[in-house]
Formats: sequence, structure tokens, C-alpha cells
Amino acid sequence: MNRHDFLQTGWLAGSALGALLCLAGCVGPKLGPVDLREPGWVVRESQVVWRPRREAPELVGELMVAMNPDGRRFVQLSKQSLPLITAQESVLGWNLSSTLRRGRFGGPLPPTDRVPWFQFSAIPPTPPTSSRWKLERHTNGWWRLSNFKTGELVEAGIP
Repeated sequence: MNRHDFLQTGWLAGSALGALLCLAGCVGPKLGPVDLREPGWVVRESQVVWRPRREAPELVGELMVAMNPDGRRFVQLSKQSLPLITAQESVLGWNLSSTLRRGRFGGPLPPTDRVPWFQFSAIPPTPPTSSRWKLERHTNGWWRLSNFKTGELVEAGIP
């Protein structure tokens, strides 16, 4: 991928994410930092392909999903160790932030179902609770979480 393609991909992904975040909600409670070394956290990671909307190019990155028995959830999409999207949930509410777009979005529980990041409680994901999202599991271990209306998708193999 050359520099022009990279910049164009980042701009398109940022624009799509910005539109999604504007729809997601207003700024909610600021959730503190997460220490995944604390007891109880179960962390799963996988390479994923994310397409923020039907017309956007696909972005290959790393997805980390961490769950704690106390109800906290931490989901992060990163590219070459740079966090692109971070979704957090606790008893206080939910937050969504991105380096692709300034700002932090959040609200009270339950978290928004407009973005895929709150559909993950494991890798591979469990069937989504929202009708916006469809989970497909393939016999070769690959899975796809997609939104037919927007064309957004997250796709990966089982690690």
C-alpha cells in the first residue's frame, strides 16, 4: 500500500467512523483506564478486516476483546499497535473513542447498537443481541459480523 492509498484509507475510515459516532450518542461518563493485568480479565485477540461502510475500503488490523466477570468490557481495534477505536463498558455506562476522529462518545447502559464494537463479548463473537447485526460463521473457522443497511463489517478467523 503506498502513502496515497494509506492516507485515502485513513480519511475514508475516519469519515465513516465520524458519521457513526455522531449517531451513536452524546458524551457520557468518562470511564477510567483499564488494567488488563488485574485478576479476572479474559483477553482474546485476532487479526480482523474492518469495513466502516459499504463503499469504504477494508482495513486490516488487530482486534482485542477483554471481558471481566464484574461486567466491564474493553474492545480495541488497532493497526500496527496504534489504537484506532476503543470501546469500553462498565456499570457506569459506555464510551467510544477513536484516533481517527476527535472526541469521545458515550452514554448510559445499554451501549449503542449502531457500532459493531459493543457486539463483542468474545472472539469469535456470540450472536448479536441487536437486529442491526448479523453473525455468519463459516466451517473453516472464519466469521463475519455485518450490518446489511450500512455495509459495515468485521471479519476474522478464529485465533
